[in-house]
Amino acid sequence: MSRRSPERWRALSPHLDLALEMTASERAPWLEALRAEDSALAGDLAALLEEHSTLERERFLERSVPELPEASLAGQPVGAYTLESLIGQGGMGSVWLARRNDGRFEGRVAVKLLNASLVGRAGAERFRREGSILAKLSHPNIARLADAGVSAAGQPYIVLEFVDGEPIDCYCDGRRLGVEPRLRLFLDVCAAVAQAHASLVVHRDIKPTNVLVARDGHVKLLDFGIAKLLEDGSAEGEATALTREGGRALTPEFAAPEQVTGGNVTTATDVYALATLLYLLLAGRHPIGVPGGNPVLLLKAIVETDPKKPSEATTGQDAPARSTTLEGLRRQLRGDLDTIVTKGLKKNPSERYPSVETLAADVRHFLAHEPIAARPDTIGYRAAKFVRRHRAGVATALFAAVAVVVGTGAVLWQSREARRQRDEARAQVARADAVKDFLGFLLSAAAPSGRQYSASDLLEQGEVVIDRQFAADDRLRAEMLTVVGRQHMIAERFERAAQVLLRAVTAADRVGDPALRSQALSLLSLAQVAAGGDAAAPAATITRALANLPVEPRYASIRAECLAQRAAFGFFTDDGEAMVRDAGEAIALFDASPFPNSSARIDAKGSLAYGYYLTRQNAKASRTYADVLKALEQSGRDRTIAAADTWNNWALVYFDGDIRRAEELMRRCLELRRSIEGQDAVAPTFLFNYAGALHRLGRYDEAEHWLRETIRTAEARKTVRVWLDARMELADAYTERGNLGAAQRELDLVAPYAGEAHFNLLRQAMLRYSRGLLAFARGDHARARDELAESTRLFDSARARLAQSVFARVALARADIALGNGAEAEARSRTALTLAESLVERGSPSYLIGLSQAALGEAQLVGRNPDAGATLAAAVGQLQQTLGAEHPVTVRTRRLAEGAAR
Repeated sequence: MSRRSPERWRALSPHLDLALEMTASERAPWLEALRAEDSALAGDLAALLEEHSTLERERFLERSVPELPEASLAGQPVGAYTLESLIGQGGMGSVWLARRNDGRFEGRVAVKLLNASLVGRAGAERFRREGSILAKLSHPNIARLADAGVSAAGQPYIVLEFVDGEPIDCYCDGRRLGVEPRLRLFLDVCAAVAQAHASLVVHRDIKPTNVLVARDGHVKLLDFGIAKLLEDGSAEGEATALTREGGRALTPEFAAPEQVTGGNVTTATDVYALATLLYLLLAGRHPIGVPGGNPVLLLKAIVETDPKKPSEATTGQDAPARSTTLEGLRRQLRGDLDTIVTKGLKKNPSERYPSVETLAADVRHFLAHEPIAARPDTIGYRAAKFVRRHRAGVATALFAAVAVVVGTGAVLWQSREARRQRDEARAQVARADAVKDFLGFLLSAAAPSGRQYSASDLLEQGEVVIDRQFAADDRLRAEMLTVVGRQHMIAERFERAAQVLLRAVTAADRVGDPALRSQALSLLSLAQVAAGGDAAAPAATITRALANLPVEPRYASIRAECLAQRAAFGFFTDDGEAMVRDAGEAIALFDASPFPNSSARIDAKGSLAYGYYLTRQNAKASRTYADVLKALEQSGRDRTIAAADTWNNWALVYFDGDIRRAEELMRRCLELRRSIEGQDAVAPTFLFNYAGALHRLGRYDEAEHWLRETIRTAEARKTVRVWLDARMELADAYTERGNLGAAQRELDLVAPYAGEAHFNLLRQAMLRYSRGLLAFARGDHARARDELAESTRLFDSARARLAQSVFARVALARADIALGNGAEAEARSRTALTLAESLVERGSPSYLIGLSQAALGEAQLVGRNPDAGATLAAAVGQLQQTLGAEHPVTVRTRRLAEGAAR
């Protein structure tokens, strides 16, 4: 068979790739060793290597002008960029740090230049293909393509996001990260590769130096230079001349067996490389040990040698870099992690994980203490994982049970009749046993073997048991349904909570106990408000429930619970004064009770903090939230949903002011909720809040990722309101980045909902704002002014003092400036500034104040007002403190201030 035939070439290609990586001194003994195994293969390779040497000599002799050394390119323009310094160099080309030279934006980029010796049809085509691949990949963990073109000298180039980071293994070791933080970084790598696979791209060269971690811990996947585009949409593809030419760039140590033997490169190839990377991160060494650096042994080991399990391969020198001891590290790796890595490293691609998503899913299951798919699902294994996974849930449920028992204990304490005390005590024992049995049911019998159940599934199964088991005992039925309704409330399944609690109220009515009825009724009222209903009727209901409670000391604890529930109305009605009043009274009653309900008291303290936030007493709010978190920690609830909600609500205190602090607190909320509920189970509201903070900070890639997650989750949960808000926020982010077509598409998706009932005045105002922002970006300043003027009118009609209202007025002022209406712009800017100042305590830093001052200063510049310089300088101070010195708005305002000073 000719070595030019496709079949023979597939056998020769991987060996040729390896030979070309060697020096001449390494190549000779390697060929001799290969000749002993396959003389025909070695002979063909020797002939090809000779041809390659001849061609190289011929190309060298044909050059009439020697190439400039790479260092001489510093300072040279390439398109709209100026090269500054060499970052790296490889067989395909060189990568340069560069800056844009046309003034459109500031910041550094990486410019990748095709090696001059490869300029020609094949080399240029490979380079064009890398640009094409990167252009279609949009993910916060993939280095973004910014531009592409051909230099004046005819040299192709692409411009990439510059990642100032270090390889993932160095990052982890340098910071002595434990196993769990390493796994979470690895999941970000998996997310990037999964996105590439969804775009029909296989990376083919995943290794630590192609996975960088920035100082803020953000992962970026680099270098799709040898990526293989799966044009037919399948997971497999035959090698082409183009991909074979690119194949030389692969890294042998991280190559899959099929890459070495010339087999088909598929998505399973990247799974193998990811498993190799995971092995290195966990065990501190390569799975095959890269024996002696000998290429023949390396090649043989990749194809034939099964690696040790990570727990067996790691040594004492690896443990300190993972902040543990050798035995501690081996204990963490033994079992599930050994199984995950071993499955990913199977020699046969069909035996590996079928996709990156399934590999990542098992890693997430491990982190959540859930059974992994790669492990046999034995009863003992599943039970152990279930109990460990639901520790926080069990604790929360037990607190609810204790609250029921202790709350009714107050009745016993105040009772004057010994017989009633005895009967009530017996009833309490029966109720406690019923709660214990019910919780045991939820943790075992409700979830049959072999099926994963959600919390909602378990609670619905529990409702069936309650209806059957307690059909003849309305008191127990009411109490148990109240417990279930409370759990639905915690998970934000408000409509379902209202349905369950209505049944609890019906059962309590038949009992005739005012305490039992008031507990169920107050929680039902809150669920109805939270589900989106009008607050007037539920508020009247809970007020009547409080009035119907006898004024006796034994009911004080129940009265405090009802007041705490009424205080929580403020989370949905924004009545901060009522929250402060009701929460304060509830806390005083809890403190005076001999049987205090610590869980309900903590909830009331959280409502008090939120009331302080709504009434702009931010310092008090911040101190109170710190107290709430301390109380949660002391009660063992610092890893619960209640704690996550507290982090989120505390972040809102800073959302209109120090947005960087807000982002930090929201990130803690999101991380905690995802660790408790799972990666895909977090309510869209929390995803949206975090995305909004990132958007305001100008971290557009991350904001887009979380807005997409918000939209996906909102669609799954049919949460239309959050879906609409996220679409409009995403449109604004696209507009600010200059992606006007994408912005228009998002607004087109929102437009059909504009006439529906849930599209209230605030959403109408936000839609007008988004349209105005887009019109301004398109240069249609007159239309922008009309849209933004209507937006501010709608905000005023809704009586909303929101950050968006400040944004709308600032944008309207800029439209007036563009139209030459300096006086109107100044007046609108002053209104925006007054509103921004009302959203925070006096003296607190605020990016909204900074934005308003920047617009006012610009308007004053247009009107030649001598105060312009001072106004802009004040704006710079606010913006640098809250958004950072490198934020685009800060940079622009600083330039205006410097111009005014001159």
